[in-house]
Amino acid sequence: MSEKYEMNLLQPHTQSQTSLAISWSVAGVVTFLCLVLALASTRFVQPFNALFQGLSVELPGPTRFLLATYSWLLPMFYFSLAVFAIIIQFSDRDFRTKRLATVRVFLAALVSVGFIVFILYLPLLTVASKLSDAR
Repeated sequence: MSEKYEMNLLQPHTQSQTSLAISWSVAGVVTFLCLVLALASTRFVQPFNALFQGLSVELPGPTRFLLATYSWLLPMFYFSLAVFAIIIQFSDRDFRTKRLATVRVFLAALVSVGFIVFILYLPLLTVASKLSDAR
């Protein structure tokens, strides 16, 4: 009875065409999102840079760092996420592992956008907290 249900674990498991298509489609969408963010990130931060230079106020450290490096750091970060999403598809891992890695790249891109927006609004939050303390 156990001979019928015995599996050969040494035999390589090939992925179906459907799982390959889904994996590449998800990677393509994530790569496209990362490339759009790489191109749009400098245009998004640039107005804040002009605003803060015009106000001549002291900025918090994270905001100063972001404004000093946004022209090369943000595009490089998003471009490397896009490259990683494609490279993971060429690995010998199974469909589930590839999908999880691609979802992690997507979440890293989304979290980084939220983090950048928070850093850009940090001077505003600092001023608001100083105003509430003055009352």
